[in-house]
Amino acid sequence: MATRLTPQARREYILTRTREMIAREGPEGLSMRKVARECEMTAPGVMHHFETLEDLMTEVLTVRREEEASRYQELLLEVGAGATLRDLTDITVRVASENPVEAQNFDRLEALARVDPTHPAHRYYKGNSVVGEVGPLSSYLAQLEYREPLAVLNVLSLVAEGLRARWTRSEAVPDFEADWLAVADDVFAGFEHLRRDPDSS
Repeated sequence: MATRLTPQARREYILTRTREMIAREGPEGLSMRKVARECEMTAPGVMHHFETLEDLMTEVLTVRREEEASRYQELLLEVGAGATLRDLTDITVRVASENPVEAQNFDRLEALARVDPTHPAHRYYKGNSVVGEVGPLSSYLAQLEYREPLAVLNVLSLVAEGLRARWTRSEAVPDFEADWLAVADDVFAGFEHLRRDPDSS
């Protein structure tokens, strides 16, 4: 790095470059040495800001999660107060579709980390649900809209896990929205609604 940065700016630089590296190349071979090469630094230089690869990955994933949560909120505000569970699921897929290569590679990272206790992101994912920030809102909307909310959420969870597994294994960049729209109507069709027409008495 030719430019001299403040400690905070250098820390943010490392976070950004690490995220970009994973988004571009995938999670394989992740190491402090690889991060250092990406940042044009030495490994001890990176470790001055992040003592371990686990510390670095935890912050990368936390920042990314917060950005996704902010984007969900932004898109939900566009829909308005009448947002439904279907709107929320559509938005979740849409957010992934905005950066499909990154979404696929971070899904691959999660798949590796969840099954490997030695992975630097294992503890992060162990402590965080797959549904993340949308979980509480999904539960609320399901209870508001459906006679059997738990059944709806269980089916959605199974479909989401199946699609994510398919996307993770795909050698090509997935078309997230097309895959979701191909099954979305059928997923919701079999459940009885509770929400009444607001004009009815």
